[in-house]
Amino acid sequence: MEKVILTPREMVLPEVTTSDSEILQSYKDGIASYNERARKTLNVFPDRNGDLAGSNCFAPLELRKYLPNGTKIATMADLGRATEINPRFLSGFYSDTGLTLRTAGDSYKQNDSLAKELARQLEKRDITLKNPKVIYFDALELKEDKDSSYGLAYVLSDKAELGKNIIDAPELVKNYQFKIIGEKGIPIADNEGGRICYTKQDGLSGFYLGRYSGVLSNSRNLADSLDYGRVVGVRTSEAGSQKILDDFLNEQNAIKEKYIKDMKTLRDRIDSEIKRN
Repeated sequence: MEKVILTPREMVLPEVTTSDSEILQSYKDGIASYNERARKTLNVFPDRNGDLAGSNCFAPLELRKYLPNGTKIATMADLGRATEINPRFLSGFYSDTGLTLRTAGDSYKQNDSLAKELARQLEKRDITLKNPKVIYFDALELKEDKDSSYGLAYVLSDKAELGKNIIDAPELVKNYQFKIIGEKGIPIADNEGGRICYTKQDGLSGFYLGRYSGVLSNSRNLADSLDYGRVVGVRTSEAGSQKILDDFLNEQNAIKEKYIKDMKTLRDRIDSEIKRN
């Protein structure tokens, strides 16, 4: 019997990858025109052996201008799926995906004006803060704001859409355990889960995957960046999809060939033992 698996001609497979340092100089040139405080907030990416290290809740929004065509910043749903497929992906690193807004204002002074302005923009779009909202980077743009503690402020983009890149998240009001991340990027509560989702009670915070696979929406300093941060992009293209599919099939063939080789080695060893006895 012969068999052929037919893959759709129009199949598009997204590829999730960390950023490399080739774009670093272009990025630094691009932020040179910003005010001094904004430059300090954005200038957070060192080169670590070809990898672009660092991340905060502002810099990825500027960095995406220099990513390959068709690339967007990964959402928590993207990272959740990627780490399900390969649990070692991002192991030991964190990656920012957006913001969490709970109230129109923040007890943390540096974030108060940003929280109020984002809440105002949401209200203009008839989006309430009855529940916390996760706002992914895809829904945001940056603007200079010399009155901001960060030298920058957030603007909802034309792409911003409730249910798509602005997610209603009533779960994010207290810490809880989970195993997996849902399709919208919100961890699914599970008392037997070994991962923790960390939250806070008010205001504005980051929303990121932690280096030990937890989800954090309680960070206050939106400009904080550490060497083990990584900006993760998702690229979707038909050409890229074919490469991903080819790589997958090649990997499966390699696994199959190794299995056959190992079985032959085992069989030869057994035959040798039988003859010896």
